[in-house]
Amino acid sequence: MTIRVSLDDLCRETWEDVADLAVADDQRHLVASNLYSIAESRFLPGFLTRAVMHDGQAVGFAMYGPDPDDGEVWLYRLMIDRAHQGKGLGRAALRQVIAHVRDELGAPVLRLGVRADNAAATALYASAGFVPTGQVFGDETVMELRLSPA
Repeated sequence: MTIRVSLDDLCRETWEDVADLAVADDQRHLVASNLYSIAESRFLPGFLTRAVMHDGQAVGFAMYGPDPDDGEVWLYRLMIDRAHQGKGLGRAALRQVIAHVRDELGAPVLRLGVRADNAAATALYASAGFVPTGQVFGDETVMELRLSPA
């Protein structure tokens, strides 16, 4: 059975639900809070903030778009709430982000940074075809996915 999620625009009806979502306590050091990310997005023109929706409920958050420093499209945040992890929702949301970046934004590459100690996220991204670029920013390894037209 394929897990289905949608990436809905963050709006008046969903932003507070998304802001309240959180990863497990032992993951908090791995990703910024959703509230911080929502605030950060105000200063990143062109970035998209999306509620990851499953069965009519916000279960996660994604933020991605063209980085003002290099013009490349980056996945800045992807998180699934602690109560919904381990169900395939992160993988389904990542597929949706990739499709949107490829089909709607027309980007040839999607990049992201992931902490070396975030084994679960690194494995997820690698399973989707992301490969390390050899670049490191702070404590994050840069990975990228070359996108082919649909």
